[in-house]
Amino acid sequence: MAGCGVFGSFGSSAGSSGGSSGGSSAGSSGGSSAGLFGKKREKEIVLEQRKEVEDLRVLLPTVKDVFVERFHGGAIVRATALTGNIGYHNIHLSPVNDGLPDENGVVTFEFLGEEPVTRTTPRTERSREIIAANSISTNVLRNVSSIRVVAAQNQISVRKR
Repeated sequence: MAGCGVFGSFGSSAGSSGGSSGGSSAGSSGGSSAGLFGKKREKEIVLEQRKEVEDLRVLLPTVKDVFVERFHGGAIVRATALTGNIGYHNIHLSPVNDGLPDENGVVTFEFLGEEPVTRTTPRTERSREIIAANSISTNVLRNVSSIRVVAAQNQISVRKR
């Protein structure tokens, strides 16, 4: 293979001359003798350290219902929260203890979201409902006796059948 314009020549080339000019050693293919990328060093770049972002999510006021639906890889936990106003965002069913069951076999999720910046009085209860979901793998589900979803004012537990 002759050479690559970006990285210089590499390997041996049948058309290379045995002699050399410019100080390269005999047997060189005309490129750098320090391997594919040569001896040239780039300026070291120091990356900025990751900044911790403050979590602005709070427990939603009330959890209204919890459903657990089985599927091939485990189960989906779906919960509905009821808020006092509309506009909550960044909603999550956030697992406690990395989603693993505690010593009693209970997997706990916190129903979290960021509060709205402006307060808006909703017209209907339906407009204040928020739905979120998370999953539990089959491996974890084997050791689970119940699933609990926690809100600020209440919690709902669902037992395994």
